[in-house]
Order: sequence, then structure tokens, then C-alpha cells
Amino acid sequence: MTMKICLSAAILYVTTALAVTPASAGDGRTGAFVGGAALGAVGGVLLGQALADRPAPPPRPAPVYEPAPVAYDPYVDRLDRLHAGCDRGDRRACVQFGEMIGAHRERVAEWRRTHPDFFEWE
Repeated sequence: MTMKICLSAAILYVTTALAVTPASAGDGRTGAFVGGAALGAVGGVLLGQALADRPAPPPRPAPVYEPAPVAYDPYVDRLDRLHAGCDRGDRRACVQFGEMIGAHRERVAEWRRTHPDFFEWE
């Protein structure tokens, strides 16, 4: 940090010295170029110091992905038990399974999509 301040002071001194010394008519472009370069260097050093003194931004939090909530269907557990009983040969379970499907016709399309094994028969 101290080296940057010394360097900027030296460049400022050179710039001031060039501005004070009289230049001949042919030296106008060279003097302007050297003065502009020195002034740009001083500005660059000061800008670098200002950016270095700035605190770092806080880290961004990682995105959290949570699964979408799934609506619980209270009839699926019972349908699963009745379907398993029907597969084992329990006629009463088969009849109750059919009655449940008949009583809830509005849900049959959803059940066919989510539980296609309920509607596959051997």
C-alpha cells in the first residue's frame, strides 16, 4: 500500500514538472502525450486503491430445490389393499375394489395415470 502511494506521488511530481516546464512549439505533442500518460497512470493507481479497499460482496446462497407437495389421496391405500387381496383370489376384495372404482368415477382417470397396475388384469 505504501509503495502505491509513493508511486502515485512520483508520477504526480513528474506530471507537475512537465506541466511547469516550457515546451517549444515542436514539443507540444510529446509534452501533451507524456502528461496525459502520467495523469492516466496516477488515476489508474488511485482507482486501483479505491477498488482494493472495497469489501468483497457476500457469497450468494445456494439455491434450494424442494419437491412439489403431493396431494394425498386417502383412497389409494385402500385400493392397493383390495387389489392385492383380489390378486390373491379373495372375491370379496375384488367386489369391494370394483365398487370403490364405480363410486369414485371422477378419480378413475387420475388413478389410471398414477397407478396403472390397478387396472391391469391377468
